[in-house]
Amino acid sequence: MRLIARSTRPVWQGVQTLAMVIPLFLLMFANACFLLARHQPDSFNCSLSRTDALYFVVTVFATVGFGDIVAVSPLARIVVTVQMVGDLLVLGVALKVVLLAVRRRSG
Repeated sequence: MRLIARSTRPVWQGVQTLAMVIPLFLLMFANACFLLARHQPDSFNCSLSRTDALYFVVTVFATVGFGDIVAVSPLARIVVTVQMVGDLLVLGVALKVVLLAVRRRSG
């Protein structure tokens, strides 16, 4: 937020911030799903590679939910539920904070 506030191009800095925060958030949950599937194979309806885990997390984030990969165990469902709540927070709170910082700098 300090970078946005001090930037000569606050909108671009805000876009860069979101472009970094959202992928890191998704990668964190993809890794959690991958590790969970690796250590508790019955957590999902199929085994997950790293790519499968990222695909699953992105479909949850995008609220598409194709249904080809499904959280089955209680722990996997908790992880996915936390991700869904986090998705709303990242999209809502992070976007609002960045937009406020951009507005303060621009205005």
